[in-house]
Amino acid sequence: MTDINKINVEELDNVAGGAGEGMATKTVTGLTGGYLAIRTAPKADYNNEINHIGLHNGDKVQVTGGTVMGTTFGGGKCAYTWVYAPKFGVSGYVNANYLA
Repeated sequence: MTDINKINVEELDNVAGGAGEGMATKTVTGLTGGYLAIRTAPKADYNNEINHIGLHNGDKVQVTGGTVMGTTFGGGKCAYTWVYAPKFGVSGYVNANYLA
C-alpha cells in the first residue's frame, strides 16, 4: 500500500490561494460607481440580480465554484465566478473582473 500524505486546512488554503477552509477569499475592488451585483446567471441583466443587492469595494467573498464566460450589459464577454457573499448570506455569480 502506498503512503498518502494528507494536508491540513492551512496548506489547502495556500494551494487554493485564499483563506477559510479551502475556499479562496477574494476582495471586491475596482468599482468606480454603483455596486457589484450578485446574479443567478452569468449574464448582466437586472432581472437576474439576487434581491437587487450588491457588493462594494472592500467587501469579501468566498469563491465556491468555477468561472464561466458570460455577457456584459453591452453584449460583450466577461468572466463570472460563483461566490458566497457572507455579508448577505447568498451565493451567486459576480463579474470576476472586480475580484482580487
